[in-house]
Amino acid sequence: MSDDQEGVFTWDASAIDEVRDVAFGRVVVPVPLLHKPLKKNKYGFEYAEHSFIGDAISLTLAGGQRVPAVDYQFVLTNGLRVTYGQINGLASDFYGTDKPISDGRDPQDCKARFDAAFRTLSDPSPRQPGEARSILAILQTEVDAVNVALQKGEDPSVAYSQLPDVSVSLQALTIGRPSGFPSYLGLARINWDHFGDDARRAYNSGHAAALQAAASGNLDLAYTMNAFADHFLEDSFSAGHMRTPRRYLHRDMDIFADACAKFMHDEDNAIGLKVNDPMGEQWTAYGDKRALDKVAADNLKRCVSAVQLSANEVYDAYKSGKVIPAEEYRAWTKAPTLASAQSATQVLAPLFTAAGQRRKDIKNRRSWEFTSDWWFWTTVSLCKASGRWNYPITIDGLGMRSVVPDTRIAVTFPRLWKAHVYYQEFQSQVLESVHIDGTWSGGIDYPVIPDARTFTPLAVVSWEEGAEIRVYYINSQQKLSEYCYSSKSNRWFSGELNDSNITLSGTSSIAAVAYGQRAQIRVYVQEPNSGVIQEYIHDNNWHRGEALASAHAGTSIAAVVWDEGSHVRVYYQATDRSLREQCMDNGRWAQGQFAPGTPAAGTALSAVAIRDGTSLELQVYWMNAQHEIVQARTGPRAWLEPSKIVGPLNPGTRFAAANWAPRHTRLYYQSSDQSIQELCNDGSGWFGGAAALGAA
Repeated sequence: MSDDQEGVFTWDASAIDEVRDVAFGRVVVPVPLLHKPLKKNKYGFEYAEHSFIGDAISLTLAGGQRVPAVDYQFVLTNGLRVTYGQINGLASDFYGTDKPISDGRDPQDCKARFDAAFRTLSDPSPRQPGEARSILAILQTEVDAVNVALQKGEDPSVAYSQLPDVSVSLQALTIGRPSGFPSYLGLARINWDHFGDDARRAYNSGHAAALQAAASGNLDLAYTMNAFADHFLEDSFSAGHMRTPRRYLHRDMDIFADACAKFMHDEDNAIGLKVNDPMGEQWTAYGDKRALDKVAADNLKRCVSAVQLSANEVYDAYKSGKVIPAEEYRAWTKAPTLASAQSATQVLAPLFTAAGQRRKDIKNRRSWEFTSDWWFWTTVSLCKASGRWNYPITIDGLGMRSVVPDTRIAVTFPRLWKAHVYYQEFQSQVLESVHIDGTWSGGIDYPVIPDARTFTPLAVVSWEEGAEIRVYYINSQQKLSEYCYSSKSNRWFSGELNDSNITLSGTSSIAAVAYGQRAQIRVYVQEPNSGVIQEYIHDNNWHRGEALASAHAGTSIAAVVWDEGSHVRVYYQATDRSLREQCMDNGRWAQGQFAPGTPAAGTALSAVAIRDGTSLELQVYWMNAQHEIVQARTGPRAWLEPSKIVGPLNPGTRFAAANWAPRHTRLYYQSSDQSIQELCNDGSGWFGGAAALGAA
């Protein structure tokens, strides 16, 4: 039975530590501004210029010139300089009153509430503009992390899963606000303006106010008001805001009710809902923290289009002096209908219904069986204990031991019919699957490296038929690390490279090769504050080797060696993101001829060198724009045209190739169910191999 039926569960201030963050996500994710060139920072690296969703649109200024929103700063009456998109991000989540807009008695009252909320951001006060600048500074951590993920070709939700919780800092910054002006978490507890019909009412109220300001001749003021209103429009594209019964899931003295709303909000956002617009066009909507994930590209495009229409109407009102009625607002022609989101045909059953029922089995997300016998606080406990709301949230859940999405993969073939494959699981441990003479073992129950950073790059070398193995990775302190296996002791142990205390770039990949009777090793990485690929060499000890050409920040790196180390090839994405090759022949490095084009930024790379008697064939693998893994091979005189190996796959899929004989090549890649799949080529074409390495 819900708490309002059996009495209110009281709480004290310490309860917030139990429930932690009742904030429902922020709109401070940047979008890739494809019309903007990349810039260089003081160190010379490329970086993706960040902005908020609103900064992806264009604005028509009073003089008629059209500019990217990211390039135009508004000056609010309190002196705060912000872009359209920054206002989007600050609106309502951080600035508002204790009187929700959608609670207004009529359109006039709603407009008055909107005006009051907007003024908490724009008007002079002892707290402004310093407080807003401090909030934006705190949120810059998120913006930077998302842009790093974009540069690496990763889903930004991966970056969010690793970020520290900044809610305590934001609450501390806003806790001393005057009466009627809630703090960060105070606004989150009364945020039904962001959900369902209430969000539409809040947007309509703000958009109407902006159109009136524009028609009166103050275009800049109108744009800033509209940017504030567009926050509610953007929330209307977020799956977690479409059917969560936010008003019901709130009690003045029960923070657990708000936490219940957040659990449903997070679940719908992560898994997504099938929706359609008023014209019947269908797509899958995702939500907060997944806005830039590859699967959400269609939803993001539609959201930006709606925000553009919203801003265009402001300029139209400025030029014509006329205000259109709410039924003519064009943004809603692009938005998902609430009826489609709330349809009983959804695969994902709602955690709570508008009638106040709860999904009977909270862990069975496909079950449409509901109960009225539940409590807020016990539901919060059940959700937390289930582990189903830990990253990543999936419709069927994941075992406690599961492979991370976008895991890096490394493989070595020490001898015929023997393979060692390495990848990572959710507790950050690196796993090993071993193939010996037709049988696989290890995998999800066999972690070998305990201290890896989540989403660490991986590289591996071996010699003496697998009696010696070295795995290279980044540890939790961002250090280049080596973990060793020796059959002499039959154990894994920390390697000598760790004594070098080498800090890597947060986006660095790793490649490694080994050769010779004494097992000389070369490792290739990117260090902080440098786009150059740096070589480290082990002969008698570890030392710095060659500094190779500058590369795209976060490039994947692949390397091969042959003829006892006389020849090395290193493959990477150059600063212009084209694929390039560095060649070492008899101790001298030079730029190679390999230049097949420009794949997506952050594509995985892998390479093998196949020696068959006196002949040599090099093979390089990457993902093309169609999300297919392709292979380029050396011919008699030049590189041959790339050919498709497998796909299309999920964008950003990671993979690794290796060979154990001239006509035996294996490719390992991550499938949509997160397991590691094997493709085999024994000289007559590619075919499926082992099924689902790493499956729980």
